[in-house]
Amino acid sequence: MVDTPTEVELKLWVAPEDINAVLKSPRFADSLHDPTRETLDSIYFDSKDRFLRDHGLTLRVRHDGEKRVQTIKSADAGVGLFERSEWEQTIEADQPDISGVKDTALGQILTDEVGRELKPVFETRIERTAYHLNGNGADIMLTIDEGQILAPDSSQPVSEIELELRQGHPSDLFRIARDILDIVPAQLEFKSKPERGYDLADKTALGAETGYDPELVPGTSAGRAFALIGRACLRHLVANVSAMLDRDEIALHQMRVALRRLRAAISLFSAVTSDDRLEAIKTELKWLAQALGPARDLDTLLSEVIKPLRQQHANEPGFTSISNMFTRKRLKSYRQAQEAVRSARFRSLVLDTTEWVEAGPWTVSNDPLKRAYREMPIDAYAAEQLSHRRKQIRRRGRRIGELNAEQLHRLRIQVKKARYAVNFFSSVYGGKKSAKHSKKIKSALMQLQNSLGRMNDIVTHKALFSDIITNRAKGLSEEQSRHRAFAAGLIIGDQQAQVQKLRDRARKAYGRFDSAKPFWKSPDRLIAAPLEAPAAEPPL
Repeated sequence: MVDTPTEVELKLWVAPEDINAVLKSPRFADSLHDPTRETLDSIYFDSKDRFLRDHGLTLRVRHDGEKRVQTIKSADAGVGLFERSEWEQTIEADQPDISGVKDTALGQILTDEVGRELKPVFETRIERTAYHLNGNGADIMLTIDEGQILAPDSSQPVSEIELELRQGHPSDLFRIARDILDIVPAQLEFKSKPERGYDLADKTALGAETGYDPELVPGTSAGRAFALIGRACLRHLVANVSAMLDRDEIALHQMRVALRRLRAAISLFSAVTSDDRLEAIKTELKWLAQALGPARDLDTLLSEVIKPLRQQHANEPGFTSISNMFTRKRLKSYRQAQEAVRSARFRSLVLDTTEWVEAGPWTVSNDPLKRAYREMPIDAYAAEQLSHRRKQIRRRGRRIGELNAEQLHRLRIQVKKARYAVNFFSSVYGGKKSAKHSKKIKSALMQLQNSLGRMNDIVTHKALFSDIITNRAKGLSEEQSRHRAFAAGLIIGDQQAQVQKLRDRARKAYGRFDSAKPFWKSPDRLIAAPLEAPAAEPPL
């Protein structure tokens, strides 16, 4: 078994018809050297219960004529985009041989019992062409993979360009990736071939995907923790693009959730990530949030507000008119959202944000204060943040019964960020008591956020339907306008009737949050300056 080198790489999905455009472009035609071509047929193994995958590993046996090469890779989704560890050895047969890992850390996982359970799960058949790409002091391998992933009864095409850093800085990879995006509509790919293979083998629906919170180990630096969280959020965002473009409502919702999580993480780590690119990143993320927002808001309005009342008032024609009106608006909003996601601006946003997360100026700043924050242990940084967020909520939350709509909106934003903070940081603090307290706080924050969110929606809906009552729409007769206004009034009345009940629920949820014990330990401050200025926080 050889040493465990760390690969630094990026993958870009490129349509097969666009690959030649990249190779023949002036940017690359004279810069690619020493091409090598090979056919790579690989079989991936795992147990029936997916033991290896669940332990963050993939195991493949690659066929090269009579030669068999076994490779084991770490497959942690939080790391797989950009770096991963790899163990490789030549074996004698088609079946994996794990005897060589017994003297390594993997030996504790890959026992003889596990080895006996390994069976083929899926295959990859790839035609690979690799080039050396030199320039600006960097040595980069540009590899083109074309072929298929094959599982029982299903297959998926592969067409991607991989950039692997041999020498240089990670920013060199992004510079090349940006050059490719300037030539063709490539998209940063976060899923590896093994992940896609498992999806095929397990017949995982190619629909919406939920996000995940990476496991953060105590002692990890705050900078490293942010990079892991940022990767997870970006992966969550991109994983839902295909389904969203097919009009999957849940995928659209998940893209918005991914954005909110990323923007919350940037706020939570503002003391770590502040640099001269931060505002540009935040501006682009806000643009995307605004592009996706109307379609999702109309989904919710139609399904949760209009549809139930339309069923209750089946004989009221105004509800049909209003439903048709907002259905047309939703269709238009979806088209606008799809245009945004198909745009070069979106593809650049994903690449630029990923580069900033991985190799932005904040990662190498020598400013003493910024460096101290970046290197602070995550258990200390997270405790400071969680305590700060808890104090903010308690300051406003105890007066929920007295707060006006704007104040409730601000409290909702604070609750949302606190909830994401709890989700991000819970894994840092182990033990049954911490898990119990964490669960209680998560539940209370979720209920509080939901109640405040619905109250905020009611304020928005009241203004929306009041406008319908006040302003007669073009093309409607007087009778049609009267029916629509009547239905709008019923909606306002129904919404308004829920306010007190929601406020009571919010008050009870706050009480549970307030009484819950912190699951984190509050260490002595490592840095005298506050982690975040007490200025008003922008909405997510």
